[in-house]
Amino acid sequence: MTLVAEKSILLVEDEAILALYEKNQLEQGGYKVTHVSCGENAIQLVIEEENPFDLILMDIDLGKGLDGTETATHILNHKEIPIVFLSSHTEREIVKKTESITSYGYVVKNSGFTVLDASIKMAFKLFEANELTKSKKEHLETVLHSIGDGVIATDKDGKVIRINPVAEKLTGWTHDDGVGLTINEVFNIINVKTRLKVENPVDIVLKTNAVVALANHTVLIAKDGAEYQISDSGSPIKDLNGETKGVVLVFRDITAEYNVQSQIAKQANMLNNVLDAVIGTDFTQKINYWNKAAEKIFFWKSEEVIGKNILKVLKTNYSNFSEQEIIEKVNLEGSFIGEAIQEAKDGSLRNIEINLVLLNDEFELPSGYIFVARDISDRLKALKQIKESEAKLTQIIESAMDAIISIDKSKKIILFNGAAEKMFGYESNEIIGKPLDQLIPESFRNQHDKHIDQFGKTGVSRRAMGALGEISGLRSNKEEFPIEASISQISVNGETLFTVILRDVSVRTISESKIQKLLHEKENILKEIHHRVKNNMSSLFTLLTLQAKSQENHSVQHILYEAAGRIKSMIVLYDKLYHSETDNSVSIQNYFPSICSEIVSIFPKNVDVNLNILEEPIELNAKLLSSLGIILNELITNSMKHAFIEIQNPEIRLNISKHKNILSLEYSDNGIGIPETISFQNTPGFGLQLIGMLTEQIEGKIRIDRTNYPKVILDLKV
Repeated sequence: MTLVAEKSILLVEDEAILALYEKNQLEQGGYKVTHVSCGENAIQLVIEEENPFDLILMDIDLGKGLDGTETATHILNHKEIPIVFLSSHTEREIVKKTESITSYGYVVKNSGFTVLDASIKMAFKLFEANELTKSKKEHLETVLHSIGDGVIATDKDGKVIRINPVAEKLTGWTHDDGVGLTINEVFNIINVKTRLKVENPVDIVLKTNAVVALANHTVLIAKDGAEYQISDSGSPIKDLNGETKGVVLVFRDITAEYNVQSQIAKQANMLNNVLDAVIGTDFTQKINYWNKAAEKIFFWKSEEVIGKNILKVLKTNYSNFSEQEIIEKVNLEGSFIGEAIQEAKDGSLRNIEINLVLLNDEFELPSGYIFVARDISDRLKALKQIKESEAKLTQIIESAMDAIISIDKSKKIILFNGAAEKMFGYESNEIIGKPLDQLIPESFRNQHDKHIDQFGKTGVSRRAMGALGEISGLRSNKEEFPIEASISQISVNGETLFTVILRDVSVRTISESKIQKLLHEKENILKEIHHRVKNNMSSLFTLLTLQAKSQENHSVQHILYEAAGRIKSMIVLYDKLYHSETDNSVSIQNYFPSICSEIVSIFPKNVDVNLNILEEPIELNAKLLSSLGIILNELITNSMKHAFIEIQNPEIRLNISKHKNILSLEYSDNGIGIPETISFQNTPGFGLQLIGMLTEQIEGKIRIDRTNYPKVILDLKV
């Protein structure tokens, strides 16, 4: 059994604080944990760099870029690995969506490490079990698919539980359609002579609990009505206690053998009158029969070929096999049907359809061959002509999408499909031969004619739906309605034909109006949510502030003020969002002055705040501003705690500038300065660690610049 300490987990979480917490918990639980903040990095680690992770903990919401479900799908398309989704969502549709991707687990965030650890361990067990089951199943599937006979398995009630590919072909029932049906519904057999139903072998096995074989002259009637001569046997499926749990039915198609025997009997007095060449040979391929049709097709007289080897008389060219391979195939399978090219006596070539059958004597030993040949040269020429005449219709149909209307170069309708009849209210026979203008409102006719004429000159074969712009159709009742159209052209025998494909967008227009109304309602609901969240957070802020003021322990007091400051940064953001006219964004000119004054006011010391913010209005999304607000809170809190111990006129300075697409935030104070030993890469403090992680999350760069005076500089692409 693999130890937990040997398990390597990839944690995909874009929220830095949560990632730090989850990573710490998992490592304390004995796992090796690697954290990435986006789906693209996870794909690179697992697939491109092929890191040997044992399991992936996948957050669903990953900010911009791929979300968790998309990332998981991409990874699983390249590599088998257990994925457990870790999300704050509990909606049924979201959980169901993850189940369609992988079934190794879905853990709601903040459920506790015990739940998370149990889910991970269960995922490992499921993965190991699935791999073992998969291996066994693949082995059994290979064996079952390799069997040349049809195989149907049933339960003890005679209901089908398995159909192999050969049985699917013979019965006409696919595995999925046949499972659950009774054997008599899938395996319908009758006596070929009486045409009466024959008792099913499965029913007999279930009654007698013994192996049974099918009677002679049994015909299987397939789902589509096709009939096959078959032989079969049924055997009970028993468990370890000897109890019959079902039946396995094995059968094969002997139609070819049966047909050969029947054909020989019927042709005894007819062979010289048939149009096909019929040639008989012994088992060494020496000719012993040559009918009149064979003389006519191959120009050899019967007396010229009797006793000679057929392979030397008739030179046959099979497309995929040699002559010897065909003989071996017939010896093994009993018959061969195919096409070939054969040379006649005068050297001319014939396209031949061949039916070569192995003959057995009364002792069921091979005694010779029957060679039936039909000259299909003329038929192939006729088929070629038919295919050419059908090319016009085939190409038009292949371009079809919705309503299809084809016109000739004079713009008269030559094809009007059922969807067009329904859309315009005309029967096909009413409109064929009429000008296309009859289906277009008068105000659009000139414009539409120009579109078609111009399109015909371009030589382009097709323009996509909507390429003709916004147009309208005209129904038989003179009602106008909006449509989208695509157009294509083909050339058949030198004639240019146009096919216009139309889509009625009336319903879509109504739907778009409803969508706009729903979006407006959504905006109102979102603002109400922002308002309520802000009120709840304000309550938390008040409680933390009151608790801080009541503390005599300065360390505890500072911790509570820090927590209150972080919440305050979020309160300010929610307040700005609530009053914002834009969608989920706030300007930095509106946000930063408020957050600075609000955070400074939490602490008892009076500090001046000097802000220098560029005049150009810049809108940032709420998620980015939330991270920036917490970073600024940590910087101000550090100043309030450590910088102004002996400073008479404390001051905080924030300078925000922008160069091209880089937004720069420069923070400093007039306090005692930042020790040389402190950096964002080397700090024991949680606050500076948090600043570093949040900066990485928003893809920014932060540093301490001690030139002239100590200051913190954060650069961010906007």
